Amino acid sequence: MWEELHDLEVLAGDPVQKWSEIILHASPTLAKKELDRILELLATYEVAFEESGADMRKFIHTHQEQITAQKRNIAIESSANILSENE
Repeated sequence: MWEELHDLEVLAGDPVQKWSEIILHASPTLAKKELDRILELLATYEVAFEESGADMRKFIHTHQEQITAQKRNIAIESSANILSENE
């Protein structure tokens, strides 16, 4: 399946940039729904992290590569959510 999708233009390039384009061009209803989902996840992760007592700045500094990779993964997942509901 992924081999078939490999050459699609929508999947080419930087996933975060493509996500931005998809969010900006999606219907307002779909964009709002996806942004609300992401904000809820972000809030959940921030509360959990703060309650763990860890130092956020130190964590970000020492895990920057993993954070960047996960940001790309989230952008791909979010783009797929929007595109699948847009059909």
